[in-house]
Amino acid sequence: MSPVTARLVTIVILALSLTRAEALEVLTRDGGPIAGPAIAHGAEFARETGVPVRVIPRPFDALYGAVMMGFVTGRPPADVLILPADWLPDVAPYLMPVPEALVQSPLVQGIHPAYRDRQMRWRGQWLAVTLDGDLHMGAYRRDLFEDRAAQAAYRAQTGRALEPPRTWQDYARIAAFFRARGVAGTLEASAENGQRLWSLFSHAAAYTAHPDHPGHFFFDPDTMAPEIDNPAWVRALHDYLDALATAPGPALPSHGVRTEFAAGAAAMALDWSDIGTVATDPASSKIRDRVGFFALPGTDQVWNPVAKRWDRLAAPRPVPFLAFGGWIAVVPRGAADPKAAWDYIAFLADPARAARDVMTGASGFNPYRLSQLDDTAGWSTLMGAQAAADYLSVLRESLSAPQTAPDLRLPGYPAYMAALDARLGRVLAGEITPEAALAAAATDWDRITDRLGRASQRRHYREAMGLEAAP
Repeated sequence: MSPVTARLVTIVILALSLTRAEALEVLTRDGGPIAGPAIAHGAEFARETGVPVRVIPRPFDALYGAVMMGFVTGRPPADVLILPADWLPDVAPYLMPVPEALVQSPLVQGIHPAYRDRQMRWRGQWLAVTLDGDLHMGAYRRDLFEDRAAQAAYRAQTGRALEPPRTWQDYARIAAFFRARGVAGTLEASAENGQRLWSLFSHAAAYTAHPDHPGHFFFDPDTMAPEIDNPAWVRALHDYLDALATAPGPALPSHGVRTEFAAGAAAMALDWSDIGTVATDPASSKIRDRVGFFALPGTDQVWNPVAKRWDRLAAPRPVPFLAFGGWIAVVPRGAADPKAAWDYIAFLADPARAARDVMTGASGFNPYRLSQLDDTAGWSTLMGAQAAADYLSVLRESLSAPQTAPDLRLPGYPAYMAALDARLGRVLAGEITPEAALAAAATDWDRITDRLGRASQRRHYREAMGLEAAP
C-alpha cells in the first residue's frame, strides 16, 4: 500500500469512527425505572447497529422543564424523548409523526387499543409509541381474606362475605375491619411528589361516571367549568382520607405502597400494576404466594352533573382508570438522525424485549401489549397460577370495559396537576377541609383554562374524552 493510499485509508477510518461516536441522545427521567431499560437496551442497540446511545437522565420534577426549554429555545432536547403520555398535548407541536410503516407494523398494531389509540395520537396524528401501560388496580392478602376466623367475624359484623371489594363501600368496610383487628387496612399513595393525585382520581372515577352524561370526569365538557369540586369529588376525597386512616404511619409514595404491601404490612393496597410483580417477587416479597388482585371498585351511586343530584344505578358499576397513562417515546423535529431514533424506539418496544421488561418489577414498564395479556404461562411462572390468573383477569377487564376512564389529557396538564396537588397537600396536612381545597382547586383550574384559551381547551377535552372526533 502506497503512503498516499495508506493516508486515505486512515482518513476514512477516522471519519467512520467519528460518525459512530455521534451518539443518539435519549432524554428521560432518572432512576432505575424507565431509564434502566433505556440504558440497557441502548447498549444492546449499539452492539447490534453500531449506533451508540447516550441516555440523559433528569429528575422527574425537572424533566418537563428540560423538554419544554429545549423546544421553546429551538434546540431539540434530544433525539428521542421518553416521557409521560399525558404530556403529549404540550409537546405535540414539536414532534415528528411516527413513520407510517411503523404505525402499520405488528409492533404498533399489537399494542392494546386502550393505549395505542388513546395515548399515541394527538389531534388525529400518530406522534408517539407506547412503551408502558398504566392503570390502577387493587391487591389483597389472600391468607387474611381466607382466614376462617376473619371470615366469620366479618360476616357477623356486616352480614356479608369477606371477599375482594366490588364497590368503594366494600373497600372502606373491609379496610376498617382489618384495622380494628390490628392490621393496616389498605395502603395508598399520599406522600408529596409520590403520585398521590392518581389515588384520588381513582376514587372519583366511578362517582363521576354517570352513564347518561359522559365526559364530566374533570370538566363540564360543554362549558369547561371544572367539576372537581362537585359532590362526587368531595365524596371521593373523603373516601381517600378514610382509606389512609386505616394505615397509620408515614405518608407513602406509590413505590412505598407496593414495597410495604410486599412486606406484608396491610390487608389491601391500591397502586399501579407494578404491584403485581413486586408483591410476587420471591427475592423481596414476604407474601409472594398469598397475593390476589381486584379491579378498581365501583359504585351504584353516581353524581348527575346536570340534575345536580345523586342517582342510583341498577347494580354497582366499576369504572377502571388509566392512571397516568404510561410512558411513550417520541422524536422531536430537528433530531439529528430521525431514522436511527425511530429504529431505537422500535428496538426498545420490540415485543420479545418488552415482554421481559414488563415482567421485571424494577423496569417501571407495565403490560401494554395484547400478547402480554395472553401470556398466561409466562405470568404463571413468574407469579404462580392463581395470582397470575387474578392479575391478568383484572388487566383484561380494566382495559376492555367501555366505561374505562382516561386521565386528564390537555395542554397545560402539569399546571392543572400542580394546582390540585398543592390543595390536596394542605388537606393532608390538616390545614383546610376537603370541601375548601376542592373549591380552591376548581378556581385555580378555571384560571388555567382561561389563560390557555377556554374554546381550544374545550375542543381538546371533548376529543380526549371521546365526545368529538379529532380532525
